[in-house]
Amino acid sequence: MATAALIATGALSLLVFVLFGALVELYRDVRQLRDAAGILDRPLTVDLGPVAGNEPSRYGLPAALDDSASALVLFLSETCATCRALAASFEGRLPAGLWLVLEASSPGEAKAFLDSYRLAPLTAGGRLTVDLGREIGRRLGLDTTPVGFRVENGRLVGATTVPSIRYLSSVLPQPIHLKTKSSAEWRHAS
Repeated sequence: MATAALIATGALSLLVFVLFGALVELYRDVRQLRDAAGILDRPLTVDLGPVAGNEPSRYGLPAALDDSASALVLFLSETCATCRALAASFEGRLPAGLWLVLEASSPGEAKAFLDSYRLAPLTAGGRLTVDLGREIGRRLGLDTTPVGFRVENGRLVGATTVPSIRYLSSVLPQPIHLKTKSSAEWRHAS
């Protein structure tokens, strides 16, 4: 009886090992397919050079960013397919901590882009800026999109390309909320 149990355990262990190997191979194949299709996230760090440590408003970005504890300023272009996919993912609302700059060649092109992704109302709130003629991008030395600039404590501290919606979600600032005590807990603690 013990021999049969030992053989069954060995066979099951071998089966698990083979299945695990097949799973690893499957993940490798999926990665190769994503790479071939060009949908593999490959963000690149953007060197800020002399821009690092400066206030965002110095380059034409909204002055409110100078007082921001943490924000991501995402530059999009009307001509970029990835930028369009990112804009579509917002569904007319910007996640907390995200600011947009749309680089557009003309007011008409900017309006068409914003209308097609229901982003036009966001220009009134100040978190979406239209950069006609790429003036802000030029001041920063930016020549590609989509790129996200990290702002911490009112200063530009880093930048990265944003190759996908998934990557954008991973780099958005996530505020940490303090746990608050209820009134009853405060009275009990006193």
